[in-house]
Amino acid sequence: MGRQWHLSVVLALFAASAMLAADVPRFLSPSKFWGQLVYQVKPLKPEKVVALTFDDGPWGTSTRQVLQILKEEDVKATFFVLGKHALMYPDVIADIVKAGHAVGNHSWSHPYKPVDPEVAKQEIENTSALIAKQSQAQTRLFRPPAGKLTTGLVDYAKSKNYAIIMWSVETHDTRPNTTAADIVERTLREVKAGGIVLLHDGGGDRTTTRKALPTLIRRLRQKGYRFVTVPELLQLAVKAPTAKPELPPTPTPEPNLSPVPRPTPESLPRPEQMPTPPSSEPQ
Repeated sequence: MGRQWHLSVVLALFAASAMLAADVPRFLSPSKFWGQLVYQVKPLKPEKVVALTFDDGPWGTSTRQVLQILKEEDVKATFFVLGKHALMYPDVIADIVKAGHAVGNHSWSHPYKPVDPEVAKQEIENTSALIAKQSQAQTRLFRPPAGKLTTGLVDYAKSKNYAIIMWSVETHDTRPNTTAADIVERTLREVKAGGIVLLHDGGGDRTTTRKALPTLIRRLRQKGYRFVTVPELLQLAVKAPTAKPELPPTPTPEPNLSPVPRPTPESLPRPEQMPTPPSSEPQ
């Protein structure tokens, strides 16, 4: 009787842990894209799909306002986050995931210049680990800062089977003279089925991006586009969805939140508040 009870407890614990594991959000790619540069995809079935992506957050109020617009427009997007900003706004990543959006890794400190291999490792692993700590989500999507391919970060990400997510539409929303109308018209002119649109929710004043977003979404819908996350977009390019997400062979490590041994470039603006994790929700 004792053995049967013990076996029942073990089986129950195993089932519970399996259920918890199944509930962990996983933003992965089919193995076809492991270690590959992805600018856009070709859906197997002819369909006008597009992925909106946002870089350089979380950024306090700006990111939350983008999330509100996406909610009002019933759109799911993908956010490529910086570890140092996620550390400052610890609740935002979880809110992004809870809202049904995908999260990708955009490095810890946004380095523009080449870094040592150990620094590249920390830039990526610390960020993925913090994403997991704050939201339970696992991600194997990486977007190199400024799209630079020779800093060492892409080499490391490839070695760990991240999909390297680039873009097919550059909206230039960070340029000071870009208007909301410019963002909309440039996107409509360049977008194609299977495209990936680059936008920003952080890294500076993104008022223009937020102003353009509702119109951009509605105009794309008028042209017949359906919005998907990057993982969904990648899945549409393979023959059949897998029963379970395909996990690369290297698990996400525990977070090591010591600073990455390389300063953030001076050209990257500071976030909206001092670099101390806020005790309450950021304004």
